[in-house]
Amino acid sequence: PPCPAFDLQAYISRYDPRSETSLQRLLFLAHHFHEQRLVGGDGGGPSATIARRSFDLAVRHMKATGNHRRYLEEYGATVESSPSESLSCGGGGADEDDDDSPELVAGGGTSSPTLRPRSDSRSSSTTPRRGGGTTKPRNNTMTTKKHHAISRYLDYDSEFVRSSRMAARDRLATMEGRLGTAQSHLMKESIRTALLALAEFHRERGELREAWRRVARSREYCANGRQHIQVCLLLVELSVDLREWPSVRDTISRAEHTVMGGTSSSDDNAAVDAHDPLFRQKLRAALGLAHLAEGRYGDAARTFASVSTELTDQFNGVVGAEDLALYGSVLGLATMDRKTLHETVIDGVFKGRLELVPTMREALCHYSRAEYGQCLSLLQHSSIRRDLLLDIHLHAHVPALLDMIRDRCIVQYFRPYSSVSLEKMGRVFGCNAREMEEVVAKLISGTGSDGAEEDEGMSLGDGARINALEKTLSVEGPRSVERRARRRARVRAAKMGVVFARNAEGMIMRVACVENGIAIQSDKRSSGWRTRSSGGGGRGRDGGGRHAGSGDRTGGTVDQLLFDSDDSISGDDAMDIDNHIVNPNEF
Repeated sequence: PPCPAFDLQAYISRYDPRSETSLQRLLFLAHHFHEQRLVGGDGGGPSATIARRSFDLAVRHMKATGNHRRYLEEYGATVESSPSESLSCGGGGADEDDDDSPELVAGGGTSSPTLRPRSDSRSSSTTPRRGGGTTKPRNNTMTTKKHHAISRYLDYDSEFVRSSRMAARDRLATMEGRLGTAQSHLMKESIRTALLALAEFHRERGELREAWRRVARSREYCANGRQHIQVCLLLVELSVDLREWPSVRDTISRAEHTVMGGTSSSDDNAAVDAHDPLFRQKLRAALGLAHLAEGRYGDAARTFASVSTELTDQFNGVVGAEDLALYGSVLGLATMDRKTLHETVIDGVFKGRLELVPTMREALCHYSRAEYGQCLSLLQHSSIRRDLLLDIHLHAHVPALLDMIRDRCIVQYFRPYSSVSLEKMGRVFGCNAREMEEVVAKLISGTGSDGAEEDEGMSLGDGARINALEKTLSVEGPRSVERRARRRARVRAAKMGVVFARNAEGMIMRVACVENGIAIQSDKRSSGWRTRSSGGGGRGRDGGGRHAGSGDRTGGTVDQLLFDSDDSISGDDAMDIDNHIVNPNEF
């Protein structure tokens, strides 16, 4: 069936309209469809329309929250800050960011502004931090973000930047004054409230590291479980927006040991549920994102599948209900065996979420009925693949996940047969016989398409063999596999015997050479061997002079000649083992 048109409004309505994830997803969609327009030559088609609408919604979001910093970044007028920078740096305040960033002046009537670096005396190797210390130098090279794609759709609004900067500066001064007053009066609750207000202010402006630092400081002033839960969730959301996955796991681990008091205390768990019944489910959803970003697909699948269906849009500042359904079903299909997939995803508590992604539910049904061709066709040619590529957390993992699903389908397809045609398998899985042979060869060796080691459920095993002449894939019976293993063990034992005999002979020869004063010369000008007593003048076995040095050097030469190839088998020995003892390749 043809892929339905992408509904931008329905997609972005899943998330909190003022959240950072909503802005990040809008900009991701805008740049994605802009690139699609450039690649496909779609001058004014659907891709250009969606890109324009996405940029328009993103600009509205930035103007509503006063996020002129991100606005300048999109137009290429400020230094971009990587979300993966360490949270410990803390970032700078609003005045630092404004002073360090270059100015942007709109070109007269054009949509592309001109850049003018700001001359600042503080452009030294280090930047002073409040409270002492220095931060790492920031790269002041102005970067272009995808050739400033936004300038092709919307004009630059210099008035918004000017007014937003002034309003932000006044608002920050007021909030800093409130914090100073609360600290001078040692009012714990007022300090916590002022810090959280400052964190929200920085978050709206896109200064996520500074917001994280403010929230982390407010943790010291929490007085009850409800406040600890609030701070914990804020730290998790900010860490996810910053893509600081170690911080996400650290915050969740700390919450499990402090906020929830461990799993053994029912009173603490009841208190947590009283404040926020879905607190644990939100932490699981964030932990699943961390596992996904780190490539731990199996852990991510189990984590998403364990999230209660009661969590729908209560955590839409990070993920929506449709996202949880999509993540859990795709990751489960890629990593779980058939039994676990049925118990956890298809027939388990996760089944209720599949109603939100009907195409994915249909693909799971095809997989359950062993209709692997239809399952892969849906994943690769329907709206599922588009939704996967448009997800801000999942798009980078789509090729690997689809390859894992294909490999698992191939293993499940071949399991009931003893022999099958590669050409027929290629027709089922949408490839030719040569491509299928390459994939099957990797599955036999126990490695996936990316060369990584796979689990037992995604390997055809040692018993599978490819007949390159007849283009068939066959599997040996249990007795043949056992017989082959015995033969290989006998070959290894025989080779170990050859190596042991050679080592023993070499040691006996060396002892005999030492006792009879025979040395092997490494110098090409010599005759090749001599006795130690032939040098005359008391230079026999017990003589002095050069004897000690010569003995050490000679002994090392004999050892090198005798034991350099202990682990190797000569051609004659190998032929003797293979022909007279056993042939490991015969059936």
